[in-house]
Amino acid sequence: MKWIVLALIATLPSCTKVAPRDQTSATVIAAPHASFASYHTFSFGLSDPPKAGYEVTARSLEVQRRLRLVVLAALQQRGYTPDDAGGDFIVKLASGTGPALYIATQGLDERATDTGLAQGFIGINIYDRATGSEVWQASAFAEISPARINDSLLEMGVNHMLKDFPAREPAQVAAAH
Repeated sequence: MKWIVLALIATLPSCTKVAPRDQTSATVIAAPHASFASYHTFSFGLSDPPKAGYEVTARSLEVQRRLRLVVLAALQQRGYTPDDAGGDFIVKLASGTGPALYIATQGLDERATDTGLAQGFIGINIYDRATGSEVWQASAFAEISPARINDSLLEMGVNHMLKDFPAREPAQVAAAH
């Protein structure tokens, strides 16, 4: 009898709900010797391609258009001035849509069910205009609805990616405005 009770207790965790996994992630890489103190202005360059496994779609092109506005505002808040003629650094954006996401259903058949969501990717790559070398790279991934663009999720991704991007000194920011 004790063995039956122990066997039932051991199988109990498989009957409980699994905690939802984190639906977003972001990474940032900065060049170790980049001199951000010398940067005052920026401009946007042509788009970079998305990461491998993600493709450019009509929806991801619209995401890039919206992404540009969010990145523009975020960099201005950090004290940088846009310069369409050629800034000190060049910002290149990327976006793409990955495959549909599936969830394993619990039960005897253990089939995967389409969630109606896909994996989305946004990227911000920053290059030194004088040397052409990449000085900053950030990317974010999230579960997205292919049917509509979530502007608040896009803004949250940009803010998360740029949270450690060097801001200009407060005195320089005040003088620039």
